[in-house]
Amino acid sequence: MTGPSFATPAAAPGSSGAAPVPKLGPPTNSRPGGKLGEKPDDGAGLRVFTYLRLHWLMIVFCGTLLGTAGVFIAWELLASKYESYALLQVSSVPTALANQNNPNQARTDFATYVKTTSALIKSEFVLNAALRDIKDLPTIKAQSDPIKYLEEELLVTWQDGSEVIRITFKSTEPQDAKKIVDAVQNAFIKEVIEKDIKEKQAFLQKVEDAQVKMRAVLDGRVEKAKATGAVPGAVVPAGGPAAGAPPAPGAPAPLPGDLLIRHDPRILISKIASLQQEVERLPLTIRDLARRQDVLKDRLESLRKAPISQATLDMVDREHDVVVEKLKLNKAKRQYEFYLNACEDPKNPPPAVLDLKAVYEAQLKTWEETKQKKLNILDGLRRQEEAKKIAAELEEVIRTGQRYTEQYDTAKTLLTKAEKQLQEIPLPVEKGGNGITQARFDKEGYDPNNSQTSSTDVIFRRLVEQYYLIQMELNSPARVRLLQAASHPTQKDTKKQIIGTVFAGLLGFVLMAMGVIGYETMCRRVSALADVKSTVSASIVGVIPCQPNEAMGRDPVKRAAANEAIDKLRAYVSQTWLSRGATTITVTSPISDEGKAFTSFGLASSLAQAGYKTLLVDFDLREPALHTYAGVPNLAGVCELLRAETDMRSAVQFLPSGLHLLPAGKWSDEARKAATGEKLENVLAKLKEPYDCVVLHGHALLTVAESVEVARRCEVVLVCARYRETAMPLLKSATERVATMEIPYTGVVYVGATEKEALC
Repeated sequence: MTGPSFATPAAAPGSSGAAPVPKLGPPTNSRPGGKLGEKPDDGAGLRVFTYLRLHWLMIVFCGTLLGTAGVFIAWELLASKYESYALLQVSSVPTALANQNNPNQARTDFATYVKTTSALIKSEFVLNAALRDIKDLPTIKAQSDPIKYLEEELLVTWQDGSEVIRITFKSTEPQDAKKIVDAVQNAFIKEVIEKDIKEKQAFLQKVEDAQVKMRAVLDGRVEKAKATGAVPGAVVPAGGPAAGAPPAPGAPAPLPGDLLIRHDPRILISKIASLQQEVERLPLTIRDLARRQDVLKDRLESLRKAPISQATLDMVDREHDVVVEKLKLNKAKRQYEFYLNACEDPKNPPPAVLDLKAVYEAQLKTWEETKQKKLNILDGLRRQEEAKKIAAELEEVIRTGQRYTEQYDTAKTLLTKAEKQLQEIPLPVEKGGNGITQARFDKEGYDPNNSQTSSTDVIFRRLVEQYYLIQMELNSPARVRLLQAASHPTQKDTKKQIIGTVFAGLLGFVLMAMGVIGYETMCRRVSALADVKSTVSASIVGVIPCQPNEAMGRDPVKRAAANEAIDKLRAYVSQTWLSRGATTITVTSPISDEGKAFTSFGLASSLAQAGYKTLLVDFDLREPALHTYAGVPNLAGVCELLRAETDMRSAVQFLPSGLHLLPAGKWSDEARKAATGEKLENVLAKLKEPYDCVVLHGHALLTVAESVEVARRCEVVLVCARYRETAMPLLKSATERVATMEIPYTGVVYVGATEKEALC
């Protein structure tokens, strides 16, 4: 034998001195050492650690490169900087009495004032003013756009309820940080605070000039009145005492508010105008809220009647319980349809098939109930959340409508009362002096000079009041004042830089590990015997340690272990299947290069050395490999037999080990067309006639059509799975395809196992 030997010689069945082959029970496809449906091996749960163990060297090497790059980037980006800060104090209430009518107005506007002040600190005109003093600093010179740099790096912060604004800047140059903070703070004081004071002083001067002009006008009017003998006097109301005079004996003393209204009816008129506006505005608002209430009620009703959304249906289909029941339903359906199609009369199936139909219908009902239950839960939660939002909004609209209705009723009551009070106020009449009254107007007519004097006097009073208020505001402390200049720079965030750098270094290894795990999870290649057991339901009839190249290498230990595993496979095949009359064995795999050539050659050699007259046929016509294992040329073979260009006697080659080999021959399209139907039947029949056992090295099961034609005409099909080469989804698809062919005997051979796994 010129090729490798995987077994030791043994006597052929039926020859002298050969032990009789034991007769076994009926054939089964149960997995050795376990029952169908048992839990996978515990090693499957440690698949992630297996992936890491297989690729640890790549993870260490590539992770070191990524980690080094991450360390450099993190060290530069998270560089520890020096921090300097300054503090400004903003008074919550100004010291000046600027608003007599509402003294709490300044306090309520404090939050807005703080935000405005913070925005002004980072405004462009303040930063431009600051750059005049710091333009020569190295930190500023290094920036292409200093204004944008300061806007991004300068931090202006404050806490709610606090009067302190903090100006912070960080830089790698400590002195630059302090100078930049000082420059910004000083620019803000100069460009905002001091400029505001100058503007108020200019406005005060304008008020003073207007006051002087008004005084001159009033002095001229008074001198003219004295020259004509008209001295200003009191104005008494018609039918009553003069304003400010004590009430008549026995009359009720008027309230202070009534005195004010009698003195100046314009207060009551302004109040009536305001109430009229409220009475006109509130009905519109109430009607708008009523329409909003109707819209929200319609939305609630539409939500109740709305159909179930497609997103909810898709979410239910992805629920674990629904998916499990769906899988069970599909399994019951496939089983029922398979046996129904296998019946001679599908319209009158046997009771066993009817039982499968009942199981299928029961599973369909269970799946529909589970899906409906999950649908009710998910859709109910979604509708409940949306209904809560709409109900909360509806409740707020109802409360607002009730509040506006109460305001409307109150405004109507107050308006009626005010109008009645206005009607009761008597018109003033002249008792003496130069006041403009209805009686005097009727008697003398309208005098423009008196009207102008009265208006000028009112304006003059307001100017005097405003003049003193502005003076008080200018003399009071500024609302924004310097609390602390730029602090001495301190280096911070060193711990953050170190932690970030360490994290970036470890992240390189984590990314590589996650990449390896993700890649292996997508590929799902066989990494252990437990993966094969958890993937297929067929019997695992052979476990061969080491890879094919190692089994044929120079290491005698690995060669001996491979020979022993092949002998165990041969013993199982001969005693389990050949003893029951099986003669043709096909060795295939999901795709190419998964150990089928190595397994078929080793199995055939072991059978030949055990005394079986064995023919090894290379039916992988596209990629033949058995002639290289045997060390013979690929001359006339299967392709020539299919094309009827040679006979079997001329094509079969005899190896020194006693094994007969039929190579693949020269591939052609004619051979592909002939490898099916009756021609293939005839060729396989001729091959089986003179031999006890025929081992076929077939095509990959999932890639070539002829592999199915060959496999379904054999009694035994062995599917090979190779360590780190076979993908588990493909292995599962291959075994399921073999199961649908209804082949009498099937099994799985795992190539590349560990020594411990080979002991099973």
